[in-house]
Amino acid sequence: MMTGDEEGNVSAKELTISAVRRVEVTEPLAAVAAPYSYADAFKVELPPEPGVTPETWVRAGLTATPPLVRRLIGLLGRKRGAENAPDRLSVFRVVRSNSDVVVLEAALPIMRVAMIGREVGSSGRMLTTVLHFDRPSARFVWLLLAPLHRRTVRRILSGR
Repeated sequence: MMTGDEEGNVSAKELTISAVRRVEVTEPLAAVAAPYSYADAFKVELPPEPGVTPETWVRAGLTATPPLVRRLIGLLGRKRGAENAPDRLSVFRVVRSNSDVVVLEAALPIMRVAMIGREVGSSGRMLTTVLHFDRPSARFVWLLLAPLHRRTVRRILSGR
């Protein structure tokens, strides 16, 4: 006899991931970073969760990031350092965090990365990624990593 999951039922997490949509980059903090080499934004509508801040859902999503993604960041030359420090979130440094927004930054040898997680309205989450390519090779590396980035962003937005 098959269980519900074996019969093809989709989990709430999978439904949430599939509800994530790419949207226009409208993040005010991304505009401050212009001109940038690349930027994207993704949004999902979720029921409100009292006490869940952008840092909380970004932290949950990054914690669930597949090991392959973490290894790729390491291959790019990022020294991981003290990931459990209060001002760190995975490989990112937490620049700003409050009930509405979290701003993360990472400096890789070939590019600088900013991720901005924001509550949108009463039931939405948005994650904006801004890249500054510091070396010509960064554009090629991003071309290879972009599809993995887009899948990972969907997981981060659905983090709980």
